[in-house]
Amino acid sequence: MTFSGEINFDGLIGPTHNYAGLSQGNLASQKHLNQTSNPQAAALQGLDKMRLIMDQGIPQGFFLPHERPHLRTLRALGFGGTDEEVINQAAKQNPALLKNVYSASSMWAANAATFSPSIDSYDQNIHITPANLNSMFHRSIEHEFTKTQLELIFGGVSQVHEPIKNISGYGDEGAANHLRVSAQHLMPGFQIFVYGSPAFESHQGIIARQAEEISQAVSTQHQLDPERVLFLKQNEQAINSGSFHNDIVSLANEEVFIFHQEAFADRVELERVLHHLKEHVKGFHPIEILSEDISLDDLVSSYLLNSQLITVDNNEMMMLLPEEVQNHPNCMRWLDEIKSSSPIKHIEFVDIRQSMMNGGGPACLRFKAVVNNDEFDKLNEKFLLSPTKLMDLRALVSKHYRDQLNPEDLLDIKLMQESCTFLDELTQLLDLGSIYNFQKI
Repeated sequence: MTFSGEINFDGLIGPTHNYAGLSQGNLASQKHLNQTSNPQAAALQGLDKMRLIMDQGIPQGFFLPHERPHLRTLRALGFGGTDEEVINQAAKQNPALLKNVYSASSMWAANAATFSPSIDSYDQNIHITPANLNSMFHRSIEHEFTKTQLELIFGGVSQVHEPIKNISGYGDEGAANHLRVSAQHLMPGFQIFVYGSPAFESHQGIIARQAEEISQAVSTQHQLDPERVLFLKQNEQAINSGSFHNDIVSLANEEVFIFHQEAFADRVELERVLHHLKEHVKGFHPIEILSEDISLDDLVSSYLLNSQLITVDNNEMMMLLPEEVQNHPNCMRWLDEIKSSSPIKHIEFVDIRQSMMNGGGPACLRFKAVVNNDEFDKLNEKFLLSPTKLMDLRALVSKHYRDQLNPEDLLDIKLMQESCTFLDELTQLLDLGSIYNFQKI
């Protein structure tokens, strides 16, 4: 397959993957609170998904797990002494805080940043803004190391910005609330920023994580043409139903834009956006899922649209879905219908149950980038997957990861030691040097 411009970076799931129920508004995360997780299975499932994408001829990259527990956060909050003493103090004084600094949530790479390809920007440079993720504490500690990785991967071909300062408690959730529609990946596109609410508008009962003003700031920072930037507000009902990120109720790939009838708040504004895209994107193909065909509750529980839509051979598209979709007959009927009425001709299901139990489907695990051939050649190949590297990563995970992790295991200092040993060997395998804090002491 000829390189089309698309490359996906998946988050390699870390050794402290657990079910702490930290994500308010994420129904799956809350449902599986304090259950036993399997970090080894989680990471291997993620690697299998990466292999499937790679098998389609699409370049596949990966982000490294973050250092967990994040002792710098605990020390900044007043805990002192040896590493073991810091963990023990936090466990006694504030177990909830300890759960937050142990979170492996960086696995969901869709929240890593917002990416704008060079073809869309005035200065013809790639622009990347790491998400501040300020609406959830356990995720707000991610952006520093995320920026480090983005600079290592894209530093030679892009401008990696500082995260946008939060406004009134609102965060920036990155690509999970961002869509791009274009006739082809390497042609100028239209970027759709989806937000939960204006930052200075009072509201009750919803967890609106993305502020309109922050989305606007990212657009400006990326030097995008205002005529090619569109903004849509999330439907409060969708948020309350569990669509904490927009990528649960809509997705896009090249000229295809799929969305649920109840995804967005303002129908008039949505129609304006659709009309604008139809006028300016050759072959634009909107697909609306009606509530009478698939209810909002079924859409959220199945994670039908939290899937990857990729372009494969002959300009056909493949939809990569979680296995759980097969438990919903209405979703399966819809998939059969779109194969005969859209560019989506191939359907594949993947087992990522460990991620799904924490509320993350295939789309959550990946960060999509669009680069031209020259830019691709300048990416840091240490973060690009190959068959050999895939086998090496599988072996390293199998060697170090636990196959069971219970809530009380977070109190075990051995877990921290195991995590650091894995990360140390991982950086040696990839020849990255000392990039984690514990390696620099």
